[in-house]
Amino acid sequence: MNEDIVADFTGRFFLGNRGSGDDGSSGKPVSGRVIMTKRRLVLASGDGKETVPLSRVIDVNVGSVPNHVRQFFNDTVTVGYRDEEGSTRSAVIESKGETAEKFVALLFRCLLNGRRVAVKHPARVGGRVKDTPVVPGKLKIKNRRIEVRTKQDNFSFDVERVMSIDRGNKIGDSDDRVTLVVKYIDDGGLTKTSLIAPSKSQYVNLLARFLRLEFDDLREEVDEIDLSNPEKRVLVSVHATGGEIDFTNMLDGDPAYVTNVLNSVREKDLIVESGDNISLTPKGRIIVSERIEDVNT
Repeated sequence: MNEDIVADFTGRFFLGNRGSGDDGSSGKPVSGRVIMTKRRLVLASGDGKETVPLSRVIDVNVGSVPNHVRQFFNDTVTVGYRDEEGSTRSAVIESKGETAEKFVALLFRCLLNGRRVAVKHPARVGGRVKDTPVVPGKLKIKNRRIEVRTKQDNFSFDVERVMSIDRGNKIGDSDDRVTLVVKYIDDGGLTKTSLIAPSKSQYVNLLARFLRLEFDDLREEVDEIDLSNPEKRVLVSVHATGGEIDFTNMLDGDPAYVTNVLNSVREKDLIVESGDNISLTPKGRIIVSERIEDVNT
């Protein structure tokens, strides 16, 4: 293989058909090497090898073990792709430790980075529809951040700031181009909606999958955060007032106590301070928006 290898690890995998009536239940997983370049994925074992061009990958599912291999695997990455005949197939891959997590991150980068997209940014600011032209651009993902580069301008947003992800069928004058409609909060606190339409519909699906997987991971991190009642009161107050609040009066007037509470929520990455201004981090906003009834108790 002359191409630069971006991932090479050992694990177990299972190759099966999807949508063909053959669920592969008669087969068993094999152990071998998983090798990936920026162009292809190779699964090699003593029985041979399967090469999957990344251009044929149509889906990536993490953590959900397919029924027909549930007896063999605990946690997996399932890669859906089309073979040379156009049939839909799947490769179920399992590896230990953090290897699978790193593999998924690299896989999405190889699948999505550099893909051509048509974008309308912003399509909305708050509730106002904007007369923004549709322009071509290129996609780039890094960690939990999406960036689109165009000749006119670049824009980006963090997964933590995404409020909703929907699909549409119209961008510009085209009524049949599958489009991802992303609503998020920009760095200045404004709610914006951007339309992103990759040149092929498979990349709409993959981009949506990436966003949802990253956001689900973030939600899991947030769910593990325990808060005291004073910490909850601080978060709600920052949300309600934009950080312009007298915390000393709010928390019974004890400066040392106020400092301890602020330090605690800051260490949990729930607030950020800039001069005299205090604002919620993305994690803080998720807690307030999704656990608001709990916070108000």
